Amino acid sequence: MQRRVTIKDIAALAKVSIGTVDRVLHNRGEVNKETHDRVMTFVEELGYTPNLLAKSLALKKNFSIAVLIPEAGDNNFYWNKPLEGFKNASEELNDFNTKIEIFNYDPAEEKTFIKEFNRIITLKPDGIILAPNFHEAALQLMPECKSHGIPCMFIDNDLEGQGLAYFGQDALQSGIVAAKLMHYGLPENAKVLVLNLASKKAITPHMKLREQGFINYFKNNSHHIQTQTVSIDLSNSKEPDITLKDLLADHHRVSGIFVTNSRVHKVAGYLSACGKGTLMLIGYDLVDQNMVYMENGIINFLIGQKPEDQGYKCAMAMFDFLLTGKLIEKINYSPIDIIMKENINYYKNINI
Repeated sequence: MQRRVTIKDIAALAKVSIGTVDRVLHNRGEVNKETHDRVMTFVEELGYTPNLLAKSLALKKNFSIAVLIPEAGDNNFYWNKPLEGFKNASEELNDFNTKIEIFNYDPAEEKTFIKEFNRIITLKPDGIILAPNFHEAALQLMPECKSHGIPCMFIDNDLEGQGLAYFGQDALQSGIVAAKLMHYGLPENAKVLVLNLASKKAITPHMKLREQGFINYFKNNSHHIQTQTVSIDLSNSKEPDITLKDLLADHHRVSGIFVTNSRVHKVAGYLSACGKGTLMLIGYDLVDQNMVYMENGIINFLIGQKPEDQGYKCAMAMFDFLLTGKLIEKINYSPIDIIMKENINYYKNINI
């Protein structure tokens, strides 16, 4: 096993003191540009990374990170995916005197989001990771983080201009990708339904951005494709079947359906049951329910975004910041993966 590169190694090669290397790595004190560049050259060439375990033990400090995300229920299987990432990070950080605690809110009830956020603030964690599905409420709560000196990062939805970093998908661009895929399979003058599925029609900002990107593609490219956006309340156990029955009866020219979140399996279930599985159907995320309908040929494309990876990377970035004060990129986009029946097996055993 290759020996770990140390600050002492960097100092010897750059012909400077260990203290100079430390000042360069942590931006402390004055170091002339020539020396700074020479040190960083060896840092990059040797792939130096700080020994975070040694540093955390030396500080003798325990860190607590609070994670506030929607609860995963029958209408929201997606959130089991980022949760896996947080759990993986938590296992790794056990050795670093760091605890990750998960808090949940009802994605259909803003008051539960506010209640859990305020509960977290009273616990005074060292850092907060937040899925700010309720945009306006989250903006109003951000000053609480600042007044208590608690750094905050976002996952899945972003609050632009707030917090240290965002981990998630470029939602607008993913909508454009979905539209282009849809366009390849549509006849001229076709009609497409854009469906926002959420309990109590609690449409999140990233769902709206996906919708916007999808619709803009057809508008900006002068394609003769009509789109109709419909929001469906999943708190009604008979939905989306009731609304879909009416929509598809009234509009015989409907050739495709775009679902702006992971609940596309609910639409696939209806289409399969009523024999309309030939409609082009596109949605998001490789949850188990979606995979079944993709393998059966009902869902044509899924847009993936590596949600486990988002949870893991966000937690590790928060820990790194708490330990070293190291800032990371403000925006950390996940890849926009295109998954279909023909390549789904390659995604089953990896984080996506």
